[in-house]
Amino acid sequence: MNLKKLAENYPKDFFNYAEKILDSYFGNIFITYRNEQILYVNERMANSVHMSKDEITNMSLAELRAKKLWLRSVSQEMYDSQKHPFNAYNVSKYGDELFTHIEPIFDESGELIMSAQFSIPRQMLTSFSSYIDTEKSNLDQYKDIVKYLEVQNTFSDSIICESQASKFVFEDARYFGSIDGTVLICGETGSGKDVIANYIYKNSKRAEQPFIPVNCSAIPSELMESEFFGYEKGAFTGARSSGKPGLFDMANNGTLFLDEIGELPLPMQAKLLRVLETGEFMRIGGLKQVKTNVRIIAATNRDLRQMVSEKTFREDLYYRLNVMLLLIPPLRKRQEDIIPMAERFLRKYNQKYNLKRILTPELCQCLLDYQYPGNVRELKNLIERYAITGHLDIVSSPESSNNPTPSMIADVQDNHLPFHEACALFEKQYIQKTLDECRGSVAKAANVLGIHRSLLYKKIAKLGISRTD
Repeated sequence: MNLKKLAENYPKDFFNYAEKILDSYFGNIFITYRNEQILYVNERMANSVHMSKDEITNMSLAELRAKKLWLRSVSQEMYDSQKHPFNAYNVSKYGDELFTHIEPIFDESGELIMSAQFSIPRQMLTSFSSYIDTEKSNLDQYKDIVKYLEVQNTFSDSIICESQASKFVFEDARYFGSIDGTVLICGETGSGKDVIANYIYKNSKRAEQPFIPVNCSAIPSELMESEFFGYEKGAFTGARSSGKPGLFDMANNGTLFLDEIGELPLPMQAKLLRVLETGEFMRIGGLKQVKTNVRIIAATNRDLRQMVSEKTFREDLYYRLNVMLLLIPPLRKRQEDIIPMAERFLRKYNQKYNLKRILTPELCQCLLDYQYPGNVRELKNLIERYAITGHLDIVSSPESSNNPTPSMIADVQDNHLPFHEACALFEKQYIQKTLDECRGSVAKAANVLGIHRSLLYKKIAKLGISRTD
């Protein structure tokens, strides 16, 4: 049922409900007919002039005006000016400052027959303003909380933080995100420097602005200046006729992530330093400096201090970058992260390749025993290969191999044994070496040898092979 049907079917109820609604309005309501009669005032309006509703509605408009309850007769001014709608400032006899808005109501012929006047005391507006400021402050806090939770939810699918070392890193990264300064991230290849950089960006005040990642080693030295700073139209032969924006243009007001910063040639280091110090750069072919507002996050797997001593990295740039330093430990020093990472990667590749691989306790032990020179990137590749092939092809060290060594073959040849005995001796030495490399782990050795664990146990017993932990 809508209002029209309610009025038709229950006219008395409709009037009572309408009156209750109007009385609940926070300001004053004053409705007149043809600038002569007072049709309605709400409770708040009557109270503001110390009269009852009935007292006011039993008077004519002229009688009410004669009481001089207000400094101005704004309804008369509205009728006289024919200005619709009409807004005015008024003061009551009792000192209330009122901001008034009058809405005219016309009949079908266009004649003004009624007016609805709404007034709000200045004191109430002041309270509203204070309330709005408080609510806006609270809303900003809520937005910050929502933003923080969104960041956490976004990164929960890509970040493993089980080890204490990782927790320290992400605590620092979150803190660095809140401070709009330059960050230098140092860590081995594949340790997740790009993930940390993105995490800092997502936790920063620039999170709504661009995040531009750049692999410094992937840009040819002769193109670096144009890539970083762009160029004006006609700057050189082969240049675009419209010119080209550079990385600092694209990242303006946002974050520029310079990965492998140690690969920048010295001339480019000098230009980057100038931008960091002045906040300005010049495009190739340009005639004026361009202002930029960019936060720099740099990352490297190289020892920049050693490079400074070798004169291959500018000392002033190093100190300019090294405002907030974040050291990422290698995966081998974050053992608690290995299995959760492996499980997450495996879920991803099982879904991608429509497989149902699992990590058995033996395979998990193999993963924990490995040193990961390639860090998280290597672990990810190992798990993808395992998902596809069903074999976890890892050994204790990069130099280890399940291929026969020259010394093994020499031992067999030097003894001049019968063929079957030579085969048994070679097999024993081969398995023994593999077990030693796997620190006595049968499961890992079996995986390296490509045989089932139960078969390896039988061979160990049959050949009299010792297991050392």
